[in-house]
Amino acid sequence: MSGKTTKQRVAVIGAGPSGLISLKHLTNFPDVFEPVAFEQNFWFGGVWRYTDRTENDDFGLPVHSAMYNNLKVNIPKEIMEIPGFPFPKEWNKSYITRQQCLEYLNMFANHFNLRKHIQFHTHVHNVQPLKEANEDGKTKWLLTFSPVNKMSEVKQEKFDAVFVCNGHDSNPYIPVIAGMDEFEGRKIHSKWFRFEEHFDGLRVAILGCHFSGEDISMNVAKYAKKVFACHRRMPKEFPPSFPKEIEQRPPFVRMTKDSVVFPDGSSEKVDAIIFCTGYRYSFPFLNDGLITIKDERIEPIYKHMVHIEHQNLIFFGIPRQLSYFPHFHEMAKFAIKLLAGKITLPSKEEMRAESEAEYQARLKEGKPPIFAHYMGDGHRQTEFNAQIAKLGGFEPLPPVIQMIWDDVLDERYMNIINTHEFDYEITGPNSYRCLTPEKVKSRVSKAENVVGK
Repeated sequence: MSGKTTKQRVAVIGAGPSGLISLKHLTNFPDVFEPVAFEQNFWFGGVWRYTDRTENDDFGLPVHSAMYNNLKVNIPKEIMEIPGFPFPKEWNKSYITRQQCLEYLNMFANHFNLRKHIQFHTHVHNVQPLKEANEDGKTKWLLTFSPVNKMSEVKQEKFDAVFVCNGHDSNPYIPVIAGMDEFEGRKIHSKWFRFEEHFDGLRVAILGCHFSGEDISMNVAKYAKKVFACHRRMPKEFPPSFPKEIEQRPPFVRMTKDSVVFPDGSSEKVDAIIFCTGYRYSFPFLNDGLITIKDERIEPIYKHMVHIEHQNLIFFGIPRQLSYFPHFHEMAKFAIKLLAGKITLPSKEEMRAESEAEYQARLKEGKPPIFAHYMGDGHRQTEFNAQIAKLGGFEPLPPVIQMIWDDVLDERYMNIINTHEFDYEITGPNSYRCLTPEKVKSRVSKAENVVGK
């Protein structure tokens, strides 16, 4: 793949899905790359490794997982399969559980013998560019790290490239609201939500109601006395099929010791508040000055993954809301070819201009600045994949992934309560079947064939 005489040492920070997929691609070329993954936990899987614990672990480090006990994946497994590594045939339901997703990642890691490349229980303190360069003139990197159970034991190693695979769902965002310190009830972020039974008989306000807010609202409503879904989504954007017993209200602007207060001055007594307000990008291990983050826009980054000034510093967790596992696979293919010198990027000035033009186009569409890296609306994820595939000289993902994605979002809008009852089968790069019995369908599927139709 490359004419280099020495292997490139590549540090992979994080052994969640993107880290594991990156490792697999790096190990495809053992004569070219020497990968080492650094994982803070005793295990891999990232957010998919569930724990009852919230906030901090035994070593005082933040718990990474954002899974709740009863979680099912919110897209069908047919569009989250890692290309070339199918889910077990006996898993005949499209919406798998969190346990199955983690089992799948275990199968993947075991099949490709990835564990031997991972340094578990290792905390990365710092990733620093060095003045010395590789033989091809690219930046060399110094990593500073420690065992999590002995932070005073500081080690350093040099690498030829760094893959940043720490994800984007670990740094919870909780807005500052007047009076929140006065509230005497329970306050948690969705990252720390584990059991809906814990809200039995309570009056609960949920702030933010996108995918996680919708799901948590419906789960909590099975036990709570009353649930208020507080959000700013327009009526045409919000699922008309959302349970009517969950009362929709605007975001509350103030809190008292036992109530939330809305913009019009009205209020509701509540016993608990769940903040489904998302996450903020966080790269605490990157040396100061490497990147800037303003309004959730990361710079200087090209194609949402490549550092413009240091093109061997590559990010895998920046894009939000897309079919993650297949796209991690595609991004890894791109990154490998880039490191091997098989891709020629535009000049730094051109990359900066292109990134800025894309950002400005989103603003002109009416998107807020925090949508700089969102891929979930329209066909952004397909366009993103097509762009990196063209640059990398490989085939993009098949159109059927976007087709099912669109169908799923439509069905979630029209039939949110029954979404997880739907099952799909991919029949070709441009076709799929919906296997769901007609009695639970709210509309005619966009699928080529509907079983039982």
